[in-house]
Amino acid sequence: MIKKEETINIIINRLLVGILFGFLCGVTLYVTSRHFVNQEITPKWFGLIAGVGIAGIISGIFHRNLYIPQKSVLIPMLLCCSLIVLRDYLASGFNYQLMTQAVCLLLLFFLFQQMTVIFPVKYFLGITVILTVILACYGVLDYPGLFLSAKHVRLTGSFDNPAGFTAALVCVLPFTFYFPRDTSRTVKYIAILIAVLLFSVITLSQARAAIIAGFAVILCYLLYSKYSGIKWKNEMKILLVCIIAASMTGLYFLKKDSADGRIPVWSSTWDMIRDKPLTGHGYGTFNAKYMLYQAEYFETHPESKYADLADNVLHPFNEYLLVWAEHGIIGMACIALLCYLLIRCYFREPLYIKFIALLSLLSLAVLSCFSYPFKYPFTWVIAFLNIAMICPPVKVSSHRIVNMARTGLILVAVVLLVAVAPLMKAEIRWNTVAKQSLAGKTREVLPEYDSLYKYLGKNGLFLYNHAAELHEVKEYAKSLSVFERCVRYYNDIDVQMLLAYNYKELGRYDEAEKHYKLAAGMCPGRFMPLYQLTEFYTATERTDEARTLAQQIIDKKVKIPSATVHAIKQKMRELIDREDGINVPASESRTDVEPINKKQPRQGNLLENETPKELLPP
Repeated sequence: MIKKEETINIIINRLLVGILFGFLCGVTLYVTSRHFVNQEITPKWFGLIAGVGIAGIISGIFHRNLYIPQKSVLIPMLLCCSLIVLRDYLASGFNYQLMTQAVCLLLLFFLFQQMTVIFPVKYFLGITVILTVILACYGVLDYPGLFLSAKHVRLTGSFDNPAGFTAALVCVLPFTFYFPRDTSRTVKYIAILIAVLLFSVITLSQARAAIIAGFAVILCYLLYSKYSGIKWKNEMKILLVCIIAASMTGLYFLKKDSADGRIPVWSSTWDMIRDKPLTGHGYGTFNAKYMLYQAEYFETHPESKYADLADNVLHPFNEYLLVWAEHGIIGMACIALLCYLLIRCYFREPLYIKFIALLSLLSLAVLSCFSYPFKYPFTWVIAFLNIAMICPPVKVSSHRIVNMARTGLILVAVVLLVAVAPLMKAEIRWNTVAKQSLAGKTREVLPEYDSLYKYLGKNGLFLYNHAAELHEVKEYAKSLSVFERCVRYYNDIDVQMLLAYNYKELGRYDEAEKHYKLAAGMCPGRFMPLYQLTEFYTATERTDEARTLAQQIIDKKVKIPSATVHAIKQKMRELIDREDGINVPASESRTDVEPINKKQPRQGNLLENETPKELLPP
């Protein structure tokens, strides 16, 4: 009778774990919602936080045993999170969103330590493979506009761009290598077909970072004959490496301009690192400071061939550079320590499942060299699953400690759910307010922005949009006040342009000129900052400077032809003709130039996989 009850409990626990894990993967892969400003990413994070809270409560109630991570892994992870949160608190006060995400990720890591003991690991792999196959098929169907919409130019699935979509596929690709060792021939063939499907979809996406990561894990698997079962001669190994290396090199020429565009980004990020190499600039400071370094880079390299490729940059396209820039050598040392601990755990007991987990982490490590996979919550789910598989947890034998831990787990999970509710409500309200403003109710919704500061007051995009709304209703002084707070968290060419507009309207011309020039320096390839600066010189009767700049605009190379650029060049020719005393026909002087301060969702990006800004200025 006792054995029967134990068997039933095991079945129930495994069923709960399977459902919870499937839910966490599902929400982080598929959930989107138009109720949020960022409809592809924000709902996935909220889904993960809510799912972790629910899983924590269920785990505390039903799981009678307690397994804790090994100290060698747990202590560095707790230390890193604590230092990041504490430093941010000392620098700018309590960050509601950061604290919520930090607690969520730590609880997720702890839960996976419990889950991997209760639930057979191969089922974790099976669930993730099935869900990502569905995602791959969804992306392919949506690619030509056959499914839901025709908005996608490239494969994105339920993500905002190919970076998130391919990150999900490539980190699960190694999981398919586990199943060919199965005794069932059917399972072997299905696993091989799925692996081919996933890599084919990754290739079809043209996301070069993901293709390189896929090549890396396939190469490591094939060359490790102990597990692949293929015994390669040295000549064949060299040939295989050369073929893959040549294929990876060819990816550079697939989109050469996009690849070259990363060089000034990395160079400017390195300048940022050199200023504070030990401790870094602090959490989230890349968005606030990077564009200033980019402007300085092009000021010192005025003839740079990369100037026309420069655009707003919200990530250095390299997770390691981001960690170094924001957290210094200390942050990089933590990553190195974690890698060392994982490799040591593997060699203590080199099981095949651990090898698969290492390959998955390798795919993320390679992807992180050229993209930003950890922006997406699904990547964190897979990373923590891999760590749990490589470093098995330790069982706690004391019943008193187990009961205390279960109670604490439930309390933390409840607090997490309670904390995320108002944050989610604030995000939804912000989206509603933004839409109402687009409908012409800008002045009516301004009080709503003030009420959202408690939860969104450290969100740079929220602050930017609030300042932009104030600018729209001609509250220039108040707009500047909000921008003073905004630039602590977010600063780019659009911020600088609106700052210049505000200063110009307030008659503070020196400050206006400074911000116009800074905006032009951030993205030398842009025409609008130079055009607005020319208009500024004309309005302030600085005709010589206006004429010089107008000629510069006329001579400027056009990278992407558009009606706006054509209109700007036409107006500059008219300006010079008027200065030369040439009469301009009235029909030609009516060329309209669309200002950048028309608020609309941003469509597309210059650099491949660049994180899009949700709202432009009003």
